[in-house]
Amino acid sequence: MVIVAELNHKLPLQITIEQKMPDPIKVLIVEDSPTVAAILRHLIESDAAFQLVGVASNGAEAIRMTAHHHPQVITMDVNMPHMSGLEATEYIMAHNPTPILVITASLARQDIDLSFKMLSAGALEIIEKPTAEEWARDGGKLLERLKLLSRIKVITHLRGKSRSAIQPLPPTTPNPQVVPRRDMDNATAPLDPSKIYQPPTPKPFVRGTNPLNSAIADRTLLKAHFKILGIAASTGGPPALSRLLKELPADFPLPILLVQHIPSGFSIGLAEWLNGETPLRVKNASEGEIPLPGTIYLSTDDRHLAVYKDGRLHLDDSPARFSLRPSADITFESMSLAWPGETLAVILTGMGRDGSIGMESLKRAGGYNIAQDEATSVIFGMPKSAIERGVIDKVLALNDIAPFLKIITKSETH
Repeated sequence: MVIVAELNHKLPLQITIEQKMPDPIKVLIVEDSPTVAAILRHLIESDAAFQLVGVASNGAEAIRMTAHHHPQVITMDVNMPHMSGLEATEYIMAHNPTPILVITASLARQDIDLSFKMLSAGALEIIEKPTAEEWARDGGKLLERLKLLSRIKVITHLRGKSRSAIQPLPPTTPNPQVVPRRDMDNATAPLDPSKIYQPPTPKPFVRGTNPLNSAIADRTLLKAHFKILGIAASTGGPPALSRLLKELPADFPLPILLVQHIPSGFSIGLAEWLNGETPLRVKNASEGEIPLPGTIYLSTDDRHLAVYKDGRLHLDDSPARFSLRPSADITFESMSLAWPGETLAVILTGMGRDGSIGMESLKRAGGYNIAQDEATSVIFGMPKSAIERGVIDKVLALNDIAPFLKIITKSETH
């Protein structure tokens, strides 16, 4: 804000306030379908909050444009010629980390698997490619999501470092889909090394300080008898879940109720993908099912995952809670009624506050609650909300959660 004072001999002091408008958010579209690219372009250019810096038709062009224009958020297709969205995501997140929204055209198993691998490589969220009617109706929601994702400080993912200059990058296509903007350079022109964007130094991955020693020392905790584990996650959740769950043994002694915020249509794909990431069994819950040890249960599309008082699973179609269905609050609240004082709950990375109210119910009933720490969270919203509510017993780095769970559930002997 600039305040300018003007003196006038005949008039009182006048104050003119000039409000500086925020810089527009730079967006890169990566999409091989000209029709979908045109729809996205029209949508983004209709909002003055955005500046479209380029449209890439394949992963190789996306890498060049990201290095040249350093966008603040990218929409990324999955299947493209020359280089896939997965390969491009791996490279970008290793060399120029940028928030990425995956937009997939298909819910086929192969495409869903690739999409979740893109999340593991560092992409933040995934949505299904809407129809023209859905673009017209819900385009505003996509723009709001891009605004939120653009503010996330993503970290470097080293997996893509092995792609040494993409061995090398394929030749530039004669007519790449570069957005003709009055102040836009040719994204495929030779790059001046001194002008290539250098991302900020990412915050390091931090492990907790001997959390296992505290678990071993807490004799009361070691004597506790837990019957169920609940886990909640949102943005950044799939890779965090993969890292956590692959460290739990196949004979883990508790059933696990998992709430991951994900668009409708992806719940089956999420279960199938996680099934290949962990030794535990992963499945979508069935109405009235009795949860078994060593099994992870997810809700079906657009249903809350709840529990009857007798411990049977319930697919709840009650209204969304804070615009969310499934809601972790509903899952945790029902757990507190079915197993009072015998619950474990973990809240992982995610935007918003879902889970904190449910964890309060668990805490009041005598359960034990764990939150992922800020240093290892993609977004610290959900864990922070639960911590500030005063319902968390332990804050742990992501890599420390599984070892801690194994000790307090007696699934690992020390």
